[in-house]
Amino acid sequence: MNTAADESMATSRRDFLKKAGVALGAAAVLPAPGPLIRTSAKRWKIAVIPKALDNPVFVTAHYGALQRAKELGKVDIKWTASPTSDVSQEAEVIRGLISSRVDAIALSANAPEPLVGPINDAIKAGIVVITWDSDVPTSKRRVFYGVDSFKMGQQLAKETVKFMGTKGTVILVSGGPGATNLNARLAGARDILKHYVGIRLLGPYFHHDDLAQAQELTNSLLTAHPNAGAILMVAGVPFFGKTSALPQVIKNHGKVKIITTDVLGPELPFVKQGLVQALVGQDYWGWGYQSTAICANLLTNKSCKYPTLVPQAMPVVTRANVDTWIARWKQAATPAGAAMAFKESPVACGM
Repeated sequence: MNTAADESMATSRRDFLKKAGVALGAAAVLPAPGPLIRTSAKRWKIAVIPKALDNPVFVTAHYGALQRAKELGKVDIKWTASPTSDVSQEAEVIRGLISSRVDAIALSANAPEPLVGPINDAIKAGIVVITWDSDVPTSKRRVFYGVDSFKMGQQLAKETVKFMGTKGTVILVSGGPGATNLNARLAGARDILKHYVGIRLLGPYFHHDDLAQAQELTNSLLTAHPNAGAILMVAGVPFFGKTSALPQVIKNHGKVKIITTDVLGPELPFVKQGLVQALVGQDYWGWGYQSTAICANLLTNKSCKYPTLVPQAMPVVTRANVDTWIARWKQAATPAGAAMAFKESPVACGM
């Protein structure tokens, strides 16, 4: 197991995740190796970069990356990022990886344009670069692995209409204003909601993927707009923390419908209690597992080709199926448990 991956897990991040109710297990406790791909005698160093180290949405991706590296046997994972979501710091992380001569980079981008140059510089240096979760489409990256964000926004809007109806004010909330994936989700939501003459849109408002700021914004919006029909969030950060940090959500108790993203463990009690009506999720395990698999395939098989987008599924969680997901995340509290709860086959070339 690569020690660099563990060194990157700062104490502040562990404290943050503990508060968010996401258990960190020992990365060395992993299940038996799974399917392998052909590799050379070389050990490959793959850097996996989430948007930030303080965001619990990426914990399972870390587990997935470590698991696929263990299966492959000749891959070392360097899990690295800026402490918080910051595109300028993310660009510096990429430049540092170029200097340290990693073989591949799998990146979740905070914003597209500032990263085009660093990504293209990495490729010029002979580094394989792919993106996951959030894309940099104008760069020369090889593949984007993630949900179709426009379709995710459409699904969020459909869930909003399902629970709110076709009349009322819908408040749009996002994370960072420059994030490609979040802006595509907003566009997808508008694409559906524009067809309902009785729906008025307000926003978007931004919480910049910061837990405390996101919780404060959510409380403020519910206080300022108690008669709104729904809040549609394209980044579910406010619900990564404790229920007690959202007193206005508790007071609201489903009057203003809340539809948001991600199907993470800390969010599920909000659905169970009827405080949030629907979650639209992603493949968090796959962010790490499949990104590592794709990078390894590209490194070891020069004829390997992928479509520009390798898409993920988008599970929807409501009160009807929330208990199943609660059990799943309970199992996934450790790397070994996550590997069992979210087990999937590695993406092959030419999928």
